[in-house]
Amino acid sequence: MGTFVDITAKDGRSFKAFLAEPETPNGAGLIVLPEVYNVNEWVKSVAERYASRGFTVLAPDLFWRQEPGVHLGYDQPERARAQGEEVDVDGVVSDLGPLAAELRRRLGSAAKVGVIGFCLGGRIALLGGIREPVDAVVAYYGVKLDRHLDELPKLSVPALIYFGADDPWIPGETVDAVQAIYSDHPNVEFFRYPETGHAFAREGYEPYRPDAAKLAEQRALELFGKAIVGGA
Repeated sequence: MGTFVDITAKDGRSFKAFLAEPETPNGAGLIVLPEVYNVNEWVKSVAERYASRGFTVLAPDLFWRQEPGVHLGYDQPERARAQGEEVDVDGVVSDLGPLAAELRRRLGSAAKVGVIGFCLGGRIALLGGIREPVDAVVAYYGVKLDRHLDELPKLSVPALIYFGADDPWIPGETVDAVQAIYSDHPNVEFFRYPETGHAFAREGYEPYRPDAAKLAEQRALELFGKAIVGGA
């Protein structure tokens, strides 16, 4: 079972991240970025599942600057959304550097690090792939990407971007704009999953869509297998 460990932020303060370690490491690190519900039981299960595939995983507390240690169940949507509205996005993106450094400390300086994020975490994952020293990105239904359309073209690492075709939380114009940005980026693959909404990968909770979720995870594993497993 995983446990929370301390990570030192760039400003010297510390924050918690859930660490899931594999029985047989594959040499690669992975940062799992939660939804606005933070590192709840579902996020821990995602971290443990990737650890079972050989990845050494860290899932950080996204809200440590404002309300550390608050990890919410899906029966608290209003509080979770309030957390998301208050979050220091640039601050959380900056945390990916120390998280990647901690994974390389554990795995070796040549280790490669991927990022996978959901909802708010999907937004952070894409920005982290641009600003911080990570090697691959998978972004599930990232919210508020319309605020970053000028920066998104700078993404140069291998990446997968997922949206649900019927997502009520992400305007179709935003999805179209993101797709257009990456239409000529050979390092980025874009997928819009039919008959799915927001949080379609949330196994065990509505609105989980198992076929889309399994395909999306298979694609993520294939990307990470090519881009980060095996070190430099």
